[in-house]
Amino acid sequence: MMDKKLHKSYRYKGTMLILGLLLAVFGLSFVRVHDLGRRGQFSAEEVSENVGNENRSLAPDFSADGTFSSHLPLVIIDTYGEQPKADSVWSDEKGYRVPADYDPYAYGTISIIDRQDGMNTLSDDPDLKSDIKIRLRGNSSLTFDKKQYFIKLVNEDGTKNEQNVLGMGKEWEWVLNISQADKSLLRNYMCLNIASKIMPYVPDSKFCEVIMIKDGKSQYQGAYLMMESVKRGKDRINIAKYGSNFKNNSYILRRDRYDESAVLLNNYGSENGLTPNFIELKYPDADQVSDAAVKNIENEISAFEKAIFSKDIEEYYTYSDYIDMDSFIDYFIINEFFGNYDSGYHSVYFYKNGGSKLRAGPVWDFDRAMDNFNNSAMMLDSTAMHDAPWFRQLLRDNNFTEALINRYHELRKTILSEEYLFSYMDETIEFLGSAQQRDWNRWSYFYEDASVTDEKDDPVVNVQTNYADEIEKMKKVIHIHGTWLDENIDSLYQYSEFDGTSIKSGLFYTAAQAVLGNESAWLSGVGAILFIVVFMVSVILIERN
Repeated sequence: MMDKKLHKSYRYKGTMLILGLLLAVFGLSFVRVHDLGRRGQFSAEEVSENVGNENRSLAPDFSADGTFSSHLPLVIIDTYGEQPKADSVWSDEKGYRVPADYDPYAYGTISIIDRQDGMNTLSDDPDLKSDIKIRLRGNSSLTFDKKQYFIKLVNEDGTKNEQNVLGMGKEWEWVLNISQADKSLLRNYMCLNIASKIMPYVPDSKFCEVIMIKDGKSQYQGAYLMMESVKRGKDRINIAKYGSNFKNNSYILRRDRYDESAVLLNNYGSENGLTPNFIELKYPDADQVSDAAVKNIENEISAFEKAIFSKDIEEYYTYSDYIDMDSFIDYFIINEFFGNYDSGYHSVYFYKNGGSKLRAGPVWDFDRAMDNFNNSAMMLDSTAMHDAPWFRQLLRDNNFTEALINRYHELRKTILSEEYLFSYMDETIEFLGSAQQRDWNRWSYFYEDASVTDEKDDPVVNVQTNYADEIEKMKKVIHIHGTWLDENIDSLYQYSEFDGTSIKSGLFYTAAQAVLGNESAWLSGVGAILFIVVFMVSVILIERN
């Protein structure tokens, strides 16, 4: 009798163990793990800690003496009177920017004061100093008075000088960002940091205040973001180096305006007028990559595009062989939620690591997100990303659409909730402290002028007469557009054409994605069969025992 009870007990425990393992795998299928850390984001204890101890005094001409101090890092740039230039010029004849026939870089030095105690004074010895090459960056923002810059840290002989800038990792290429178009100072910082909690790689950024040495004076230029540029590297997009095996190589692509100096792909979508703008090879560099490698990349992108534009259901569903669907879903949601409707068309990045699938990202350029257009108000009661290149075709797949909708609702409960986002905004504003007011005072004539236009005479941005109104507008956009999406995101189903019967899907495919990662999800079919067989055999053996 005791033996029978023991056998029953073992049988019960064994069955429960197997069921538990099954449930564990099932549970994993609903979990998407990301690193929620952020190197570039300030910590809670940093918020406004030193704001009250600053010497904020600036002369009427916005020059600063050695006593000027800030709780933000100070970035001092001296080009010895030489003016940085853009690497392209507008051509009325061609209707787009063309490569400049001069060297756009000015040569000088950069000094960064970033004290551990959080109080930085202009007369302090710099914590980092380097020779630099510096040029202007941007497109429409090139016409603004508050310039954006692309910086290369170099040694005296012009070679690379990789430095750990503001704790964001060692590199020699950096961006000084925050266009005059974004008087909130928040759009890029906030959206990039929020995105970093969703996607595996997003450029790091740190607030700072910039001083330019002009005519021997320290001239205050305003609040900026020191940012990582988009490139391959250990502390950037960490993909394998380009090598001789061109069939399984790593690369970075960008969809943007026509660039005569770039390596542009002759891909299926562009050649047949199915997609706007152009896909540019960003990595490897033009002087590194072979013609065979470029051709192979073109073939890969073309095969994917032929699939998503196909009317044949079997051919259409081969698209999943080429892209990491999760990354495309997250890219869609981030840009749609924040109303970054330049995305999909301009500054759109993709990358591929060796023999893996193409990933969407990193996200980039949120200057005009959250209703920051003057010539056309953001449509808060509709979506826009559904029309973006490639995404319209991906939405033809009911499975892709369903996964996107589910992912959206998941994120709205946490990272994209109003409570989280509004708190994030308020804490960031508090952290900026007096730096925000200094920046507004420096550029108020621009921020409050509705007549400011770009090189095509289009109005630049919506005008708000004060900072509080600008923040209120951003919060209003998040609330109205987010609420509308909550109630209407299911409308994306209207673009679905195929029910997904021939796509790899279901519990075991999803579980394989969770356990093995997207790059190994193709093993799901075999894995599912083996799992079922092992499970059934185990149950039979237990029952027999």
